Amino acid sequence: MNCISDFIRIEYRYLPSTLYCLVVVSLFFYFVGKTNKKRYFSYLFFILSLISIIDIVLLIQESDIFLDPNKTFSGEFGGKSFKPIINETSLHIRCFDYNNNSNDGSGGSTGEKTIIFEAGTPFYSTIWGNVLEILQQRQQQQQQQINNSNYNPMNKIKQYCIYDRYGYGWSDLKYKNNRNKGVQGIEAVKDLKQYLELIGINDHLILVGWSYGGVMSQLFASQFPSSVDGVLLVDSMGLMDLTDTFLAKLINQGITSFKVLKYLLPSGITRILTPFFPLSSGYLESVDLSDNLKYSTDLIYQSFNNIDASKNELSIIFDSINQLNDIITNQNNLFGNSEYMGNKSLVVLTAGENGTPDWINLQFEMTYYSSNSVQIVNNSTDHFVPLHASQSIVNAISLCIVMSN
Repeated sequence: MNCISDFIRIEYRYLPSTLYCLVVVSLFFYFVGKTNKKRYFSYLFFILSLISIIDIVLLIQESDIFLDPNKTFSGEFGGKSFKPIINETSLHIRCFDYNNNSNDGSGGSTGEKTIIFEAGTPFYSTIWGNVLEILQQRQQQQQQQINNSNYNPMNKIKQYCIYDRYGYGWSDLKYKNNRNKGVQGIEAVKDLKQYLELIGINDHLILVGWSYGGVMSQLFASQFPSSVDGVLLVDSMGLMDLTDTFLAKLINQGITSFKVLKYLLPSGITRILTPFFPLSSGYLESVDLSDNLKYSTDLIYQSFNNIDASKNELSIIFDSINQLNDIITNQNNLFGNSEYMGNKSLVVLTAGENGTPDWINLQFEMTYYSSNSVQIVNNSTDHFVPLHASQSIVNAISLCIVMSN
């Protein structure tokens, strides 16, 4: 009974699956008693009914994964999930303490900085699994060192946090009465600031933004400069994307794909096929990510909230980049430069494996946003840096901390 009650609690997003099941089962019974010619339809609806029933059973069995992020993270990474609420809308934030040993061996956390990870579209907190693993390894190594140096920049870390933007993972959609409305960048980061304050995170932030998350990190730094110590942009989107017609075409295709997927979800066909045909969302079988994270991600990926969040975010990506463009343009008009971050530490980590010289140069232009900046080009990774080069992200975080002192 608890499973059924949990299933009902997962909003209304699986109500379409139940209604669809009732329809195909009814059609099966309708055609099963017909003439031989129409009886073939009964075979079709029998198969569809069977798939739908299996799908609903699986959803009920796995409802705890949708409801409780601990089922996904606790076993491997520990940490604590928070779901602060603003205007009846919760945002999922999961934080991990980075406990360092002091020189006197007394132990305890000596850091002050909080690392905030911003995922790209259409990903969320689980994309950082490999980075979390590296951070844990670093932490264990430091705790095993008797003479742990205060000059180790990682000692400055108090905690690191991953989170899900509206509608992704374990976060609510912001506009529940208008599920087709996206949340533009500045609005989203202002909300994030409030959510962070509700769980006691106010300042000394190091923002790590990958892809579209890089745009979000830049917008956050522009709106709350006194709260941010440094920014790490991981193969970030930027102003150069405003004139990329190929990217615009891909985004439009993505919006269409999510619309189609949303209509297929109630049938259960996409979920049944997932074990055999993993989603092309970066979580392919060949990716070195834990099976638990991949399973959880593929399950949540195929939910109405997540599909709506992905579709809506794709539809406002250029709006958010234009907001960033306005900020930089205003900086140029007032001061004759692009240094809207002032002298905050800024590290631009660029994936060079598939990047053209133009792409690398365009990424380098982001270093102009701060007078205290550097670019690192990793030629051994593609755009999926969190999955394929997590070590380079952790190394870049360390550098960003050094530059922020």
